Amino acid sequence: MPQLTIEVEGMMCAHCVAAVDAALKEVPGVTVTGVRLGSATLSYDPALANVEALLDAVADAGYSASEASSSGQS
Repeated sequence: MPQLTIEVEGMMCAHCVAAVDAALKEVPGVTVTGVRLGSATLSYDPALANVEALLDAVADAGYSASEASSSGQS
């Protein structure tokens, strides 16, 4: 499964981290590895999800997101 790091802007507290974590976990085929202020790391099943869907999930939670330039693809 591809691994991805997403840069997230606008998270300022533990509640924000929890909101982003929950939003990503709602996307089918996603396994969240970790969420911290400023970023989220995860793996996903490309048959069920894509990067756009993941970024949209974070945006729907109220935060700006982009794919980190250092993301590794497996």
